Amino acid sequence: MNALAQLDIISHMKNMKIHYIFSVDRKLRINSCSKELEEILRKPSSEVQGILYHKIIPRIKKDGRDAVAQALKNGKAVIVREHHSTCFCGHTTADIHITPVKDKTGKISGADVSIEGYPGCVIWERLKQSERFIDMGKISATFAHGVRSPLNAIKGAVVYLRKKYANEEKLIEFTNIMEEEISRLDNFIAKFLSTTISDQGLTETDLIPVLKKIETLTSLQAQSRNIQTFFENGYTAPVMINSFYLEHAILNVINNAIDAMPSGGRLAVKTESKISSGSEFAVIEISDTGSGMMGNNKDGIPGPSKKQGKGLGLFITREILRSCGGHLEINSKRDLGTTVKLYIPTGQIND
Repeated sequence: MNALAQLDIISHMKNMKIHYIFSVDRKLRINSCSKELEEILRKPSSEVQGILYHKIIPRIKKDGRDAVAQALKNGKAVIVREHHSTCFCGHTTADIHITPVKDKTGKISGADVSIEGYPGCVIWERLKQSERFIDMGKISATFAHGVRSPLNAIKGAVVYLRKKYANEEKLIEFTNIMEEEISRLDNFIAKFLSTTISDQGLTETDLIPVLKKIETLTSLQAQSRNIQTFFENGYTAPVMINSFYLEHAILNVINNAIDAMPSGGRLAVKTESKISSGSEFAVIEISDTGSGMMGNNKDGIPGPSKKQGKGLGLFITREILRSCGGHLEINSKRDLGTTVKLYIPTGQIND
């Protein structure tokens, strides 16, 4: 059995004490295994029968010797407390009980092995998270296909409104933005279905026009929730990023901020330049006075969940920034609000 299968067995015991049971014959070959082990191996017991147990999981040792072989030789139960096993990406600690089994004649015919452990495998945590993202990717692709027809209908309605109310200056401003964004979104969906973020390429983008457009787009939404908005555009050099993705990344954070203040509050967006590791970054700081975020992972981003898509927006923002060499910083305190900083490289190098 390969190392990945061993990793699976180590990893599936994460966070709670779970029993994994298998039996071996006198030659340490597997006779049977529990359903939990079958699920991890993705194979029925019949397909692993006859395989040496240490080809499936790391060898169980006590005092430098194979503990299962000891139990078979001495005919006595062996208990291994806090047994440490190492895989190529982490380790596990487990309590292991090895009980000899006798046949009808009273001879030792094999042993039952019970493992209860608490592994600490970093890669398994990433694999579990990746499974959720794969599911989200499938859902996103389905969504992308389904949204194009409604987009065309919306675009038609926008064109009609612009013609009917041609004298309404503010309405014309919004309908122009809406039509432009619908066209860009349709183009984005077409590319999304065949490429990844990193395939889109980097272009020189001026932050100020992008932020002014976002200020306009979010103004009505903020007003409806009695949220005060403050946009302070400091000087920054043009950034190297796909402009559509940049808007998407910023809007993800602002929409989260607005959602965190259902009954009013303060939203502040400002920009500045910073030097880090010899490179210049444009920093977009977005602060709110909402309830704060809970359940953050090591990157400061809530783990994605199926409930209302929580955490997915910030994850996408982080990936967009990573695709251009930037990064995300989050500082959040419960009931005191959240500050998110988007670092985007300008392409300028400073000595």
